[in-house]
This record gives sequence, structure tokens and C-alpha cells, in this order.
Amino acid sequence: MLKRALITIALSLIVWGCGASTQYETETQEVNPDAPVIIDYYAAEVIRPGSTWRVYLHARDKNGDMRDIVVRLLQTGAASAGTSTTRIEEKHSGEVAGYLALRTPRDTNLRRDRFTLRVLVRDREGNRSETVEVPLRFSNVPPAEIPEKWEKIADRRLGFIMITIESTFDRLRRGGRRR
Repeated sequence: MLKRALITIALSLIVWGCGASTQYETETQEVNPDAPVIIDYYAAEVIRPGSTWRVYLHARDKNGDMRDIVVRLLQTGAASAGTSTTRIEEKHSGEVAGYLALRTPRDTNLRRDRFTLRVLVRDREGNRSETVEVPLRFSNVPPAEIPEKWEKIADRRLGFIMITIESTFDRLRRGGRRR
């Protein structure tokens, strides 16, 4: 009898825990209606070492108070490569479209690494858009063609991503220390 009671209590706790977890996930996934929205984005997933990577972005804020674009570069097998913030001009605080540029080194060892760029937009009230993730790899491929949709803003640079990229191979060779 005691065994049945313990089993019943254990199963009840498991069911209650799953229900509470689902409720929490639903509550945390609610979208803030005042937050900026990233409408669309594009970047070539594979580029040559030494080229400038362009990350195209189209964002809108119904309150018209977007302040900046925050990017964080993550590197597989290493810590975060860094974070960079780009201010949005006042005239574009309601809607912005253009590209962020990241200069990359001519290091062939980068072909061994994988990167992910996380992008979000913040407004003056501290609201944040949903985060989008853009993959990046290096290879000796010809530059990707810009999709037709992005050609009209191909010359509208929003700013530079101020992050230094280095291969994990080079970092390990130096003993894990940054320069």
C-alpha cells in the first residue's frame, strides 16, 4: 500500500512539473507588442577568408524609437568571439534596412571553424526584438550573389561589426591567450 502511495505521489509530481514547465515556456515566449521586429535578414553562409561579410537586415518599430543593433559572434569550440553595437540614425528609428559589414582576416585556418552571428534590435525603452541567428563558414568559394530583394539596399551600410575574428587553431597555437 505504501508503495502505491509513493508511486502515485511521484507520478503526480512529474505531471505537475511538466505542466508548470509548459506554462512557464508559454509565458516567456509572449511577444512584447512594443518591441522592435526584425522583418527579414540575409547573409551569405559561406565566404572566403579575407572578404567582408555583409549581413542584410530589415527591422521596424511601431513606436519609432529603435536605438541600436546588437550582434554577438559565437564560435564553435571557443568562447564568444565578441559583441558589437551599431547605433541606428534618428531618421531610421521607425524602420531601418541595410547591411552590417564584418571584415575578416586572410587566415586559411578559418575554414576549420564555424560561427553563428546573433542579431537583435533594441529601442530606447529597453525593448528587444527576437534574436535571429546567422551561420557563417569559410571556404574558397566565389562570392554569393545578393538576392534580388536586397539589391536595392546593397549600398546602404548601417555600420561595421567591430569584432576581431581568429581561428581556434591560431588561438590554441598561442596557448588560448588573446593578443
